[in-house]
Amino acid sequence: MKASLKQRVIPVSIVFTVAATGLVGCATNSACPSMGFERFARADRIVITDNLNRELRTVTDKPTLDAINEFAMSQRDGFSTPFAGTPVALLRANFYSGAKFLGDFGVGRTFLSAQGCGSFHSRGVAPDDRATIMRLFAVKDPYVRTQ
Repeated sequence: MKASLKQRVIPVSIVFTVAATGLVGCATNSACPSMGFERFARADRIVITDNLNRELRTVTDKPTLDAINEFAMSQRDGFSTPFAGTPVALLRANFYSGAKFLGDFGVGRTFLSAQGCGSFHSRGVAPDDRATIMRLFAVKDPYVRTQ
């Protein structure tokens, strides 16, 4: 028995509508207008961790806290969620004020990542800027094979 044209068109249109809705949602490159890094200025310590949250170093001296905060503030624009998802950085700076977690940002090979606007976002980072934050982190760079 042959299906009528109407019986074939409805299922195809439903599939097309569902697929198009899914693609629009996935293709959205949602930008975050303010990552809220201003809160990092209240940090009294920064715990540098790897991507498995293993502590590599704790920063408590005011000049280094201020320098890392200043770096974060200088990089606060341009964050968005890439089409393929936010990459995972192998290093993170976790900001605390006492026991209160203020937020974090990660450093990848060519990107920075952070939480903001209710989601995870990333942005590119210039090689010179990356070198600056790696000097401030003062830990082994997991992206360099020999050090």
